[in-house]
Amino acid sequence: MTDRTFPYNAALVLQGGGARGAFTAGVLDVLMENGLYFPYVIGTSAGGLNAVNYISRDIGRSKYVTTVMMNDKKFLSLRNRFFRGTVFNFAYLFHTVPKSTLPFNFGEYNSSPVEFVVVATCLEDGKPHYFKKGKCKEFYKALAASASLPIASNPVDVEGLHYLDGGVTDAVAFRHAFEEGFQKLIVVETRQAGYRKKPAGKGKMFLSKLLYGKYKKFIQAYRQQSATYNRDMDELDDLERQGKIFMIRPRTAPNVKIAEKDSDKLIALYEQGRSVAESRLLDLIHYLEA
Repeated sequence: MTDRTFPYNAALVLQGGGARGAFTAGVLDVLMENGLYFPYVIGTSAGGLNAVNYISRDIGRSKYVTTVMMNDKKFLSLRNRFFRGTVFNFAYLFHTVPKSTLPFNFGEYNSSPVEFVVVATCLEDGKPHYFKKGKCKEFYKALAASASLPIASNPVDVEGLHYLDGGVTDAVAFRHAFEEGFQKLIVVETRQAGYRKKPAGKGKMFLSKLLYGKYKKFIQAYRQQSATYNRDMDELDDLERQGKIFMIRPRTAPNVKIAEKDSDKLIALYEQGRSVAESRLLDLIHYLEA
């Protein structure tokens, strides 16, 4: 499939969500199969992990990660939390797996002209920080930080500061894409329309204070996560109604946990991502060409 060329004002924005990234994997495979590539990609958490395989043009690779590797104990386990500081072993995913079970197109990824940005939450100031491939010297650490879930992970040191999940402060980084000058945004969400987040319960807040209590601004941001998320979703809904963004999201509530291991559920969510993307492909092209 020949790549389609669009005006260089289009950005792809990818939400995280742990195992719900299987939906995004399906969407991205359809985009790649149809030669739809964009000059700018910004991802939060699992959205950033999926973006890596989109930029390397490895069709099917994110499907494997999100539907098969979730059952690989070397990648995901409570044992990792105690011995490696995170339930997700990103060193294994980034450095071991590409050289063994799941090849990665390093040449395409490294030479790609696509601007690739990941979002992580800084513990020192409680704000989202944005790391760009080629500009950040520790980009893989930033990628791991973006996907390091609170409570399930120790903070990740990136260039002298400490970070966790970008979803705490910027789950869908559409504002940053606009700020970077892009006028057309394709936003891939991993929640159904109308979903709003509930405040963190007392148990989560207790554990977050126990683990990260010295980072007062992060604790405040974590406490406000649901309000931040819900405000952003309200704004995204308004932008979609105005035709200023193109939204791709699940038709129904994803029936998977954030660290889901049920392969049938994960494959079903991947297939839903493919189905939604295929059904909206012509509308997407019209939006980009308008």
